[in-house]
Amino acid sequence: MMKRILYILTAALLIASCGEKNGGKTELTLEQKLCAEWHSTVLPVDGDIYISFATDKTFELYQQIGEGAHRLYRGTWNLEENLLTGKYNDGEEWAAAYNIMINDKQLTMTSVNDAAEESVFALEEIPEEVIQTCEVIVKSY
Repeated sequence: MMKRILYILTAALLIASCGEKNGGKTELTLEQKLCAEWHSTVLPVDGDIYISFATDKTFELYQQIGEGAHRLYRGTWNLEENLLTGKYNDGEEWAAAYNIMINDKQLTMTSVNDAAEESVFALEEIPEEVIQTCEVIVKSY
């Protein structure tokens, strides 16, 4: 009888422990991982980009191509499975949609128009200097 109770308790403990993943923590969705601030590490053009994806599906893109200050573009974004699309505040859509992948603290965006066009971003807070000195683009009301 005692062995039977021990087997039942052992089975119950095994079932309970198998139900927990990642130490009882829930895995974040791709959308939850995306909602952060990112800084470019690899771009298909010579430049510097910071982008913030907010939980309300808005973005702020600080882009510096060539010399001068970063330019601020604002708009909305949408994620369906791993396909990221966006629209600027003036209604103009992004030039491309992107297949995205997030591993640890790295975001990889690959253009659906051209697979060779790949951008890589690191999880990094946007510096206050970039925010304060950016040029706000008219389309970003």
